[in-house]
Amino acid sequence: MFKKILVPTDFSSYAHRMQDCLAQMPGVEEVVLVNIVDGSNPMNLEGKGWSYDSLIDEAQTRLAEQAEHLSHLGVKGFSVKQILKIIVQPMSGADGVDMKRLKPSSRLNLIEGGSIGEAIVKTAAEENASLICMGAQGKGLIEGMLLGSVSTEVLRMSQTNLLIIRHKILNEGKGREKESLCRDIFSRVLITSDFSPAGLEAISAIKNLKGIREILLAHVISKEEEFDEAAKKLNLLREELKGLSGKITVHVLMGHAAQEILSLALKQDVSLIMMGSQGKSWSRQIRVGSTTFDVARQALSPVLVIRPPKG
Repeated sequence: MFKKILVPTDFSSYAHRMQDCLAQMPGVEEVVLVNIVDGSNPMNLEGKGWSYDSLIDEAQTRLAEQAEHLSHLGVKGFSVKQILKIIVQPMSGADGVDMKRLKPSSRLNLIEGGSIGEAIVKTAAEENASLICMGAQGKGLIEGMLLGSVSTEVLRMSQTNLLIIRHKILNEGKGREKESLCRDIFSRVLITSDFSPAGLEAISAIKNLKGIREILLAHVISKEEEFDEAAKKLNLLREELKGLSGKITVHVLMGHAAQEILSLALKQDVSLIMMGSQGKSWSRQIRVGSTTFDVARQALSPVLVIRPPKG
């Protein structure tokens, strides 16, 4: 299903470790590793002596190193493509003199203004990627913030399926360790649906995934009288998915949709939450619904957001 995966990296240890999860993705043929250099940010340039060349050279070196790391996961048979993009805009150096503008070349892919998140979204569209896989956190993000600003922007703006990977903190204090980012990510999958056409996208998607050991089907109701109908629909979905997994259970929850989904995921210790990007209030102008956004922002486990078909 996910033949071409776009993997943004900021060269943090978190991003590096997150890439190991790609070895678990079935059917991957190509990984596009992309780094966006924010050359419009004076703080990035100041540390490199106000030199674009130094900033770019370091990014190219580190991008090549991570591509080499990914190539060692090539037992899965996928190829690795490297993309480096630089955000530029008129600015002044430390002495107030306008810096010399970079000129486009085969070596440089320049972007006029905008944010890192916007650049990732645009690159995914240009590459026709079937999935964006990125960490929930990046450089400088404090513990306790569950979704970084770049990941949030991609979640809000992109039309490409999105897998958000995050770790769990195992111990408190100085010696804290981080649990493996991808502890068999497709072993215990929670799929949520509100039974709307848009909300059933995750159900359609999981039919193309192999190796899932357990599936939890969940729906959240707001009134008790909705229980029987919800249970009936979930059981029909269970029959539809028979053969995909050795164990499929149904869960009818009542209350606030996002909070109930998060609570179930925690109690059942799921390896992945899988949900459509939108529900009954589907609109092409809104890339992600409020329930999906809240779950992706707060979940402690990885979240796979399935977008509606393009067109």
